[in-house]
Formats: sequence, C-alpha cells, structure tokens
Amino acid sequence: MIARRPLTTALALGLLCHLPLRAADSSFDQLRERARQLASKPYAPKPSELDDFWKNLSYDQHRDIRFKMESGLWWEQGPFSIDFFHPGWTAKKTVSLFEVSGPSEKALTFDASLFDYGKQKIPASIPAPPGYAGWRARTRLNSPDYMDEFLVFLGASYFRAIPAGAPYGLSARGLSINSGLPGVPEEFPDFTEFHLEKPAKNAKSLVAHALLEGESVAGAYQFTVTPGPETTIDIEAEITLRRPVQQLGLAPFSSMFWFGENTHPRPYDFRPEVHDSDGLLMELGSGNLHYRPLEHSHHQFRHCVFTLENPRSWSLIQRDRSFAHYQDPEARYHDRPSVTVEPLSGFEHGKLHLIEMPTDDETDDNVILVWEPGKAPQIGKPFHFHYRLKWQRDPSPSGLFAVKATRAGNPVQKPDEVLMTIDFAKPLAPEKKVGDPKWDDISKLKPVVTVNQPGVKVLHVGLTDLSMPNVDDLPAGLGRSKDLHMPQVLRAFFVIDPTKDIHDIDMTCELQDSSGKAVSERWIYLWKRSH
Repeated sequence: MIARRPLTTALALGLLCHLPLRAADSSFDQLRERARQLASKPYAPKPSELDDFWKNLSYDQHRDIRFKMESGLWWEQGPFSIDFFHPGWTAKKTVSLFEVSGPSEKALTFDASLFDYGKQKIPASIPAPPGYAGWRARTRLNSPDYMDEFLVFLGASYFRAIPAGAPYGLSARGLSINSGLPGVPEEFPDFTEFHLEKPAKNAKSLVAHALLEGESVAGAYQFTVTPGPETTIDIEAEITLRRPVQQLGLAPFSSMFWFGENTHPRPYDFRPEVHDSDGLLMELGSGNLHYRPLEHSHHQFRHCVFTLENPRSWSLIQRDRSFAHYQDPEARYHDRPSVTVEPLSGFEHGKLHLIEMPTDDETDDNVILVWEPGKAPQIGKPFHFHYRLKWQRDPSPSGLFAVKATRAGNPVQKPDEVLMTIDFAKPLAPEKKVGDPKWDDISKLKPVVTVNQPGVKVLHVGLTDLSMPNVDDLPAGLGRSKDLHMPQVLRAFFVIDPTKDIHDIDMTCELQDSSGKAVSERWIYLWKRSH
C-alpha cells in the first residue's frame, strides 16, 4: 500500500490550539459562537506536547501500530463504530475528541490499550500522546458480516469517504487558503476538535461537529454522513476571517494525476495510466455540461479558472473504468471514487480554480480544485455556506454523449501541426438493455471547435464512428450480447497549426445536431507546448 500525502504536507505540520469545551457547548450553534470568539482574537497555537519518540517514528514503525477494531467507540451498540489514529510519523498533531450523548458529552482521552503496538518496544519513560491524531468511522457497508471503514478525518482539515465497493481515492478538505498560488505560502487550517453524536441503533447517518482553527480563520462545521452505494456528506459551515487572504477556497479537493493516455512524455512505468481522478465535470446553472480532462506536464504548472453563476454541481471524477488501462490490482485505480459537489447556499457566484502541479510519482497529490466566492467574506463577519458531497462510482448519466478519452499528437510528417482527438460515448459503459435501445443517427452530427488564439488556424475538423471497433474489442461474445446496450463511440478530431510563439491555447469541442443543439458535453482543454 502506497502512503499518500499532499504535495504541501510539510507546510501542514504546524501547531494546534486546543480549548476546553464544557458539556453545555455541545450544539453546533454554540460551537459556531466559540469560533466567532476565537476569530476576534489573535491566533494562539498551543505548543506541541507530543514526545519526540512518537514524532520520530518511521513509516513502517507507525504503520505497525494498529487500532483494535473491536475496541471501537460504539462497537457493540449501534450501526457505526469509531476507530482512533495513533500520532506519529507525519501525523504529529493531535485533536480533541468528544462523545455527545443527548444533552451531555464526555472527552475521549488517549487510551493505549486500544492499540496493538506490534513489534514496537515502548520505553516506560516515554509519555503517552496527549490525544489521538484523528478518527475513522465503520459500518456494514459491503456486507452484513463486516464493519468496513468508510470515512476518515486525519491531518489539517483533510477527510476522505468512499461508497460501497470502492477503495479510497481523492481527499476533501474543510477549507483551503492560498492553495497552489506560486510564491504565496499556503495556509492549512486545522480541525482541532470533533464532537461525535452517539447514533441511535437504527440510525442511517453519522453526525459530527468540528471546530476549525487557523492563522487567518476560525469556524464550525457540521457533517451529516450517510454511507451506502453512494455515500453522501451534508456539510453546513460557518467561518470568520481574522485577516484578509489572497484566495479563500470552499469545498476543496486534493487529488492525484500522474499520467494518462494523453501524457507526453510518459514516465517509465509498467502501467498505462496512474491517477485518482481524470476529469472535472461542471453542470452550469443553465444545465449545460462542461468536461475538462485532467493533464500533467513535466515541469509545467497549470491553473485554469472558471467563472460560474449559480452552478448546479461540479464533480472531480474517475471516468476511465477499464482495468486494462491501469493494470494495477493493488491500487485499484479503475475503482477509485468520484465526488460531486452540490452547492446549497453560499455558492451563488464565484470562481472554480483547477490547479495542476508537476509531480514525480503517485505519492503526491498534485491536483487542487477549490471554489472561491465572488465576494470575499468581510473580516470579523461570520460567513455561512452549505453544500453536499456525493462520493460515488460515477455521476448519473445525462443522456448526452460524454467525453471518454482525449489524445493529442502530430499528424504524420507534419511536426508543426497538432492533431486532437476526443472520443465521445453514450452510454459510457455497457449497460442492461431497457426496451430496444438503438444507436443515434449521427449522419447530421458535427463537431464544433473553438480556439481562443486568433492566430491559430483550425485546418481540418471531422467525426468518425468508432462504435463497432469498440464493441469488437470487448471480451468474446460480450459485444453481441442480447442483454446489454453497448456504447456508441464517436471520435471528433481536428488539426491546428500554432505558430512557434504560441505556447498555450484554450480549446472547446462539442457535438451538435443540424439545428445547432448540443448533443454532447462540451469538452474544454488547455493545450500547452511541451517543448
């Protein structure tokens, strides 16, 4: 198993500020009031009390410390159980944890008996950690006979969730500040307290409240998590800025894209592709769908900004589901989850920032996606926002042709020209037949291409039907199944001739019918000269 970390992990290992919480302060409203009070004062982080012995654990030493699953909070009492993370290695911070039961709550203090230390020999003189590094939740997600983990909060304001049948993939955060801005230090606010509501025996959702603290901000968060084939997290939050920030990022994600079918040159690796996510799907206020494939360029930094009004949703997705395209049964990149953001309030106008950074391997999260409000919150004035995350395998089909793959290269013997190909498919994968579905009549469809550089010539545009070659490439017999509706695959392609002084071009392509109506997602892409 590969240890994953954000590219800027080293910056996230600051100190925490822990404040005692009285039993009467257990409600979300009272936690918000505490955050407002904290924001009115200078940031005062508490010095770390973690002994150097724990701080200096290696990856293998820390991994050898295992939580005893059957010792989890609520293990014998209800549908959910909570594990705790032991501090050490990169998890040097500790958080305060509380169990909320009705009108009362109690602190969950560190208990070494909950862990199996494996080969570790802990000297008697070493003081126990002052708390836990984080927590994870379990439920019977995939089977009635086993308590699977489905939710993790560990490090700064990072958290991850999974739907049934999926491994962990990309990470979400409570808040980001100055993420991916060249020359600007990124700030990592921390969840310093968690208040876990004890669930009823028949509860479908797990509720947790969290206190967020950082140099520039304080806030309170409420998470309502409902696991299942689609795991949803309803997030209500209020933050108050202590000081101005250059970029405030709401609903942030960190993901990894090392290389895919359109990466040139490819790393020297036995796998055809390695990524947690491969595309950004935006559903505009109009209902139109725009798809931006992710990309990685060696030594190149990409920052794309999309201005949106009342967006319906946006998703960071893993669209390519073919195992043959990854060849990694351990990492299971073909099964990594996608996540959709559904804004509920506080997202009426703003900018969606997609930041793609260079990386040398798959252990670094090099993709950042954040929403920046159009109007920055006033210093000292609480700002409330509400959104929902859907952790799922794939977003629901739209009925349009969806972008399946993007490739680029040079036409034969024309090194100065660029050939772009975009494969559109409907549906994206074989699905059970309902009625007698037929492929669309494509005789009147055409690709419509735009480029933002006036000096760039679009030399040729075309559309090819790849439906039968794709069907024939499936395992023997599957392509002729009477029970499955096979994808219709169309390849749009165009050739451009950029002059030597042009180093980047914004492009779009969509399929339209004879009336000019879009019948596909709109593909949007930032081409950058690689040499």
